[in-house]
Amino acid sequence: NPNRDLLYRPAAVSSFKMVRALAGPQPWPQLLANILLHAMVSVLTVRLCRHLGGAGPAAWAAGLAFAAMPIHVEVIANVVGRADMIAAAGVLVAALAHRRSRLVSLRPVSRGPRLVYQTRWRLVAAVAAFIAMASKESGVAVIPVVVLIDLAVQLRYRDRLPQPRWIAPRTVGRLFFLIAPAAAYLALRFHALGGALHQDPTVSKTVNVLVDAPVWQHWMGVVQLWGMYWQKTVWPSVLSINYSINTIHLARRVGDPSFLLGALVTLGLIVWSVVAWRRGVKGVAIALAMVLACYAPTSNALLLIQVYFAERIWYLPSIGAAVLAGLGASRLLRHRTGVLVGAFLVLAMCARCWVRNVEWHDNGTVYASAYRVHPDAIGARLLFGTWLTNHGRYEDGVKLLNLAAEIDFGYTDVHRSLGRAHLTARAYDLALHHLQIADMQIPENPSTVEALAQAREMVYRRHRSAIEALRRSANENPKDMAAEIALLRQLREIDRRTEALERLRRRESVFGGRLEWEREYIDTLVYAALPDEAIRRYESVIAAHPDGASLMAELAALMMERAEEGDLDRAWTLIEKATRIAPDSLGVLICRADLLRLRGALDEAATLLKRIIADMPPAHPAQPLLAEKLRILGG
Repeated sequence: NPNRDLLYRPAAVSSFKMVRALAGPQPWPQLLANILLHAMVSVLTVRLCRHLGGAGPAAWAAGLAFAAMPIHVEVIANVVGRADMIAAAGVLVAALAHRRSRLVSLRPVSRGPRLVYQTRWRLVAAVAAFIAMASKESGVAVIPVVVLIDLAVQLRYRDRLPQPRWIAPRTVGRLFFLIAPAAAYLALRFHALGGALHQDPTVSKTVNVLVDAPVWQHWMGVVQLWGMYWQKTVWPSVLSINYSINTIHLARRVGDPSFLLGALVTLGLIVWSVVAWRRGVKGVAIALAMVLACYAPTSNALLLIQVYFAERIWYLPSIGAAVLAGLGASRLLRHRTGVLVGAFLVLAMCARCWVRNVEWHDNGTVYASAYRVHPDAIGARLLFGTWLTNHGRYEDGVKLLNLAAEIDFGYTDVHRSLGRAHLTARAYDLALHHLQIADMQIPENPSTVEALAQAREMVYRRHRSAIEALRRSANENPKDMAAEIALLRQLREIDRRTEALERLRRRESVFGGRLEWEREYIDTLVYAALPDEAIRRYESVIAAHPDGASLMAELAALMMERAEEGDLDRAWTLIEKATRIAPDSLGVLICRADLLRLRGALDEAATLLKRIIADMPPAHPAQPLLAEKLRILGG
């Protein structure tokens, strides 16, 4: 299935199956397993902080801070969050086991028992590293974390360990145990995914606002994202399962609060690390490096991932953040006032966790919560709207889904949900319309194909007599283009795309070259999810009609949707020419605004959208969509 989600997480999936086999299908055993895993990771965080130089109170403060972070409620209350917890546990066990294997050199034992002891702990570390990677892709952070722990041991015991330097060939030898589990995991993943190591999906701007952002704004967005995670850690006033477009607006100026916070946090942590290192407290710098190592794969700095911001992503990096908090509070905890303040903060965090956990009672409550705090987010509207339609509240759910479509008409999940909702309500024409759009955007999705077949059959039954009449008229008058076009449009409406294409190709010799016919041909190709052929046809029509500004705008829009290499540049050339021909054309202006946004000219795009909205009639059907685009741009 080309639409499958290429995730390979055998350790996490096996844990779900094991709990179900032992305790049955009820939800509470799965939740209990998550709570116990979180407790285990919290205890391991205490151990890690202690080994990085935190005294007893500091280490316990780190563990309690990690355990009580409200941003972790999503990971614990949502059963699939176990993948994050197992990965975190695997990373910590591997790092601490490696530390044990290093410290055996300090014991006064003979070479034989020492090798046995080292081998035992390195095997534990290897198994833990494999489990971390096999739980979630971010578990690959186990490799740099173990290297950092190796550095910490070498720095702390430099006078007693035999290696004078930690960067040496012998270091590579003692870290070799990480290569075997990594190789095994990659081989298994390659086999399980049918010859692929990763998926290369088209990331949507709807769920990751960095898509199509210019370079300067992309890097501002990376710093902004970093600041947002720290803000949610320290002040989790708003927590949600969804942070899609309209929830987050990319930073456009240095004065953006989230960008400033990210920049200040970065500067503060670097300064603190340097000062602490010079004073001999090297654990601070190593803990910060661990945060960065665990966070880097999901930071969107080098590779765009499927989401821009998600609370679950912070689970593994927040271990290092909790250790930093413990190390930073070590002096304050020597005094009773510091202990009382710390206890109050932990209790406040627990209270916020309790409130957030109530929202996780079931899907309805958590989706309603997401919509309440982010009512303009497309994802919140989609989730809650779908839940409402699935639970009998058809009108309320469809209203929310239509509002989601106003934000991004190209978001396939919205059209699929609308199609299925209308199908359930027996509104077959509407169901077919939205399912056709979903199938055009992502062809051959099994869920869409199944629902589309049902809607197509029901609509055909309803319109059979009208279609037969149109077919007879077209067949009896083979030179009547109007009759043929009427039939083609009806065939498209009932999703008989194959028959429509066959008729188009048969009648090409009769009607080919006429503008109205070419438009019908192109529309049918687009409906049939054949954008390459549609673009070639557009180009030949424009060559024959060089003053067709609307044709140029339509082709530019199709190229933006296809978004292959060079498409945006070609679209810009087309829209520049169309603007010179028809500077006041609504279609040309809308397309130009979209291209300006994609090229990074955000202020110019917002100004143009304001002009378009001001000039169009108040009841124009495109006005809500354009208003949403303007709001996304911050206008």
